Amino acid sequence: MPSALRLLPAAIVLALVVSVALPTGRAQAAEGPAWGFVASTCTESSVAANRAYGLAVVEVEAYWDRYMPARAGAVDAAYVADLRARITRCLDAGLRVVLGPGMQYPPAWVQALSGSKLVDQRGRTPATGALDTVFSATVRAAQTDYLKRLVTDLPSSRIEAIRLGTSTAGEIGYPGPNAAGDGFLQSWWAFSPAAQQGTGLAPGASRTPMPGWVPGQRTWQGRTVTAAAARSWFLWYSRALTTAVKAQHDALRAARYAGQVHLPAPGKGVLPADLTAATNALLNGTGDRDGSLGRGLNYPDQFGVLAGSTSKLVVALTGIDDGTAVLARRQSPPQDACQDGDAAASAATGTPVHLWSNQRFARAQATRANLPAVGENPGPPAPETGGTSYSDSLADQIARSPGYARGCRLAALLVAFEWAMDDPRWGVTRDDYRRAVLG
Repeated sequence: MPSALRLLPAAIVLALVVSVALPTGRAQAAEGPAWGFVASTCTESSVAANRAYGLAVVEVEAYWDRYMPARAGAVDAAYVADLRARITRCLDAGLRVVLGPGMQYPPAWVQALSGSKLVDQRGRTPATGALDTVFSATVRAAQTDYLKRLVTDLPSSRIEAIRLGTSTAGEIGYPGPNAAGDGFLQSWWAFSPAAQQGTGLAPGASRTPMPGWVPGQRTWQGRTVTAAAARSWFLWYSRALTTAVKAQHDALRAARYAGQVHLPAPGKGVLPADLTAATNALLNGTGDRDGSLGRGLNYPDQFGVLAGSTSKLVVALTGIDDGTAVLARRQSPPQDACQDGDAAASAATGTPVHLWSNQRFARAQATRANLPAVGENPGPPAPETGGTSYSDSLADQIARSPGYARGCRLAALLVAFEWAMDDPRWGVTRDDYRRAVLG
């Protein structure tokens, strides 16, 4: 979740994706996904409650700004000890642990590093405080050191999975629409000196193939820009995200972490027909259905690239029963639930994938890349979680999400959040979850 959201009421804190393939627990059906919760405190009471209901996994979130608050190379020993103790308590109780490294919470000293800021085509930086985790060598070095320290300091050999991500939500992607904070809806975050000239470029990253070209411009260096050139530029832009994710993966492996890595994937990403329309219009804003173009979310390409360059990768779908599922189930016939044959159908011309729910299309792309998938519901509906006036309530999400998880053949479904089960304001309990799971 973005750092700023920690200051908001818990009801609207952004749900973070975390999931893992688990053995059968007492609270799940004989076949189908495993079940669990997001954002566990791993207190004695929460551990006891989760075990009593047969849940097998919890997500525990670390915070980079608390872990290394002062400077490079220095950790807060008390915070590290507390985090290690909480993780160990859950592990010793037989719960599997997924670690959210919290790279979306950079310390002030990282934010102050030279070349640390993303820059769009207008020279703006994100109002959200998002750092350049894609092109900046200084951010990459700090991030790599932090990830290696997590592996060394925590019982990482027992941790089931660690999440990777580039955004302020801990997911893959650049900042979204209006991230500059001035109402401008489509920033392209590849105009820093590193991205344009290669100055301070992170290892493994590549600078733009068309220096100085701004999406929408019809000419570049005196030549006409073709649709093919615009598509090549977008592939460079979107694949820069996969390079950044791979660098995080490689840092973990270099530190001898051998477990799963999870890739939180928001929304459905750019649809193939929309990408064609967008590049034919030279990326001038045409075809950007939901801001996925500027965010660089090109799942049909990215999942396959990552499948070939990372090990033990699991796609984590962050919007099970989000607002798009509500709209898709109103279609005739409904388009919300995954169907056999979706992987092939999603690539076929004429398939109305624009009517599909986010979960259905993104799951199909994971299947095409031969990647396992897991999921999480958005959590309490709010703008920060992608909530709309027609989103399902948290109670309805808990009731519907298990069915979607089964239909999409997800390995696991985690409910956002653990604390909501113990807070009467939300009107949901572990019993509601168990009833939804057992049917």
